[in-house]
Amino acid sequence: MSSGSVLSEEEQKHLLEEILELLRVQKGLVPTKFFVDVLRVAKILKASPSCVANLEKRIGMQLDQAALEDLVMPSFSHTMETLYDVDSVQRILDHFLATDQIMPVGGVGSPCSSVDDGNLIGSPQTITPMTKVAKLIDGYLAEVAPDVNLKLPKFQALAASVPEYARLLDDGLYRAIDIYLKVWLKKPQYWKRFSPLCQRFPHHPWLAEAERENLCRLLDCQKLSLEACTHAAQNERLPLRVIVQVLFFEQLQLRTSVAGCFLVSDNLDGGSRQLRSGGFAGGSTEGGGGGGWATAVRENQVLKVGMDSMRMRVCELEKECSSMRQEIEKLGKTSKVGGGKTWENVSKKLGFGINRSKPNRPNQIFWFNIGLNQ
Repeated sequence: MSSGSVLSEEEQKHLLEEILELLRVQKGLVPTKFFVDVLRVAKILKASPSCVANLEKRIGMQLDQAALEDLVMPSFSHTMETLYDVDSVQRILDHFLATDQIMPVGGVGSPCSSVDDGNLIGSPQTITPMTKVAKLIDGYLAEVAPDVNLKLPKFQALAASVPEYARLLDDGLYRAIDIYLKVWLKKPQYWKRFSPLCQRFPHHPWLAEAERENLCRLLDCQKLSLEACTHAAQNERLPLRVIVQVLFFEQLQLRTSVAGCFLVSDNLDGGSRQLRSGGFAGGSTEGGGGGGWATAVRENQVLKVGMDSMRMRVCELEKECSSMRQEIEKLGKTSKVGGGKTWENVSKKLGFGINRSKPNRPNQIFWFNIGLNQ
């Protein structure tokens, strides 16, 4: 073979397999991006299933070292069921879970865990390979969620493959589910323009209420940050049962915050009294004593203002929860008349329905605030 000749596809596939045989199977020896690029080439060349499986296994061994752009691979299947190769990512994740030996420490993700100001209470904030992979998969789910060809079982299976203890917060998973529901609840005219592959279907298979509830069961409302809870409470795409749970746990978080502020306020009151008595007893011999007492008083006033606003928010949430309970009882007694207008009526009565005439909606503002604007 001359130096200027071009290798045929069979020769390229043979060369690819030989290169893989020369590389030792060891984590971190070769960058993950290299294996991902080789996997793309192998699928373009239609390499043997054993070669593709070998590459997926090597990527799975060091999945925690991969980046999001590494996983976003287009589908090279002739059927083009999905725009992205979700099946390959599912197999890669399965290989990682099979090789990873890290067990949950301290009950992370257990039912007793809760979130306070975006942090998990009662569990260590350790970053392990499993937590990195969980964040990576949540980002991948949000990336592929706009694909209208991605069916619910495949999306749900990939999200459920990540163990519960691996997610310190469920904000990333909530964002992916919200994007998926937003696309699947669009009107048929939208998704027919979005993907020409879907024009062969006469109607878009909208998600039923039971399917949405089944998908939202993946969420742990106790592991949502306060910003995510605020967004979910106004999200009309979520089932009513999920919104009730979110409001309940948001109320618990606010009560915990108020209780913490009370403790800090009591400590500051005691400290200010000691400073005041010490200042009167010792006079003004030390110039720093008066300044420290004034600072403590100012901090105490700021905390009291914050507690007043929190008390008002807790009262509002209690009223909303009681109103929702009454509405749920009414919905259970009455017959199912009105179809899709039931949720709109409930939203109007409770006062947190989203006004579609305003361009800046709360669900758009939330993702901008946390740096995940869509």
